[in-house]
Amino acid sequence: MAKQLFTAPIIRGVKTRLLLPVFVLLVLAAGLPAFAHDSHERIDVVRLEGAIDNIKLDYLIDAINGAAAEGAQAVILEIDSPGAVTSEITTLLDLLESPPLPIVAWVGDAPAEAQGAAARILEIIEVATIAPGAVVGHSDILIIGESPDGSSRTFSGAVVVAGGDTPGVDRAEAALGQIVVWLHGQEINGRTLDTAEQVIEDGTATATPTAVVRFVEPSALRNMLAHALKPGTLFFLLSIALTVMVFEFYAIGPGVGAATALLPLLVASYGLATLPLSFWALGALLLGILLMAIEYQRSKFGLLSTIGAVLLFVGGLKFVDGAPTLAAHWGSVLTTTLLVVIFFAVAMPAVARTRFSTGTYGREHLVGREGVTTEAFSNGAGVVSVDGALWRATSHRELTLEEGSPITVTGVQGSWLDVSESP
Repeated sequence: MAKQLFTAPIIRGVKTRLLLPVFVLLVLAAGLPAFAHDSHERIDVVRLEGAIDNIKLDYLIDAINGAAAEGAQAVILEIDSPGAVTSEITTLLDLLESPPLPIVAWVGDAPAEAQGAAARILEIIEVATIAPGAVVGHSDILIIGESPDGSSRTFSGAVVVAGGDTPGVDRAEAALGQIVVWLHGQEINGRTLDTAEQVIEDGTATATPTAVVRFVEPSALRNMLAHALKPGTLFFLLSIALTVMVFEFYAIGPGVGAATALLPLLVASYGLATLPLSFWALGALLLGILLMAIEYQRSKFGLLSTIGAVLLFVGGLKFVDGAPTLAAHWGSVLTTTLLVVIFFAVAMPAVARTRFSTGTYGREHLVGREGVTTEAFSNGAGVVSVDGALWRATSHRELTLEEGSPITVTGVQGSWLDVSESP
């Protein structure tokens, strides 16, 4: 009995070790057909969103070739794009003319658009679909910012699709799932697709998708840089970065503001280097920020600041020269302009008062005290040190005060001191 008790666990262990590999092999054998079936039945959805630059172009080509290499049965190119900003777009167009697997274009969800080179994709691809309410047009503009080259059909402006009657479009479908079902049995690029099956319930036949749909997304870095190619977002990033830089300049010394402005400035720089620009409008934008900075230095928000706000708004509307397919929306530009104005008129003075004030209640006792300038005065304004504390100060415009000049406090105006040169 004791021997049986002793040998039973050993026998069970031996059986387990013998059966475990067999079990693993059975699982793998059962899984292999499933994996092959999954790859064969899979449809990749590749999203083409925003302006097509070199980075997005590489992503699209890699996604299409990758789907073909992995055995996917088709690719659905989901389009919402104003067109291309790179001359290398012909590489993608050539690939789509002779694709390595069936490719279907879908302009959706509404109100998606396919403008310029994105509209030309619909003309050269074998099967193109669109969501009702989407927009297609200007296929003769190969690169945003350049004149039409006349090598493609010219649409008479943008065409709002209501029922799939747009040139180059084969069908109108409102949702991606409907596209997958409709593709069942379609022969595209010499291959018949198997994407759905009929299910009969209560005597009614309905089509159910059977294909596995995989969404192929660009990397986080590509997504971030893609935002810089949207004129409204680019205007916001550039305006905020410049405003924070101005604030940092008046905050005396580098700090959090400099680090905060760095990321939006770097992202905005990519957009400025990639998109077609109107330099007069970009100059108006920069001048608008400068005028508001000048009046902030004078501790007021008046005529110059108002002119600056108008220049900022006009520059934001026109600094990307991508019409008619790529332009900033006036609503987003107005919102950004108002944020910058509020920052200059309210936020920066409030922070300055906190930065240059002391913990003492009442400041009249400072009248008559002596101090020294910590930076040269410009237009009658500067910074002084009195009793070890920094203060914003004003003086007569005719008075020249260099850094290190001795001063005497002659009056107090809120958080500002009136000073004169000490004898």
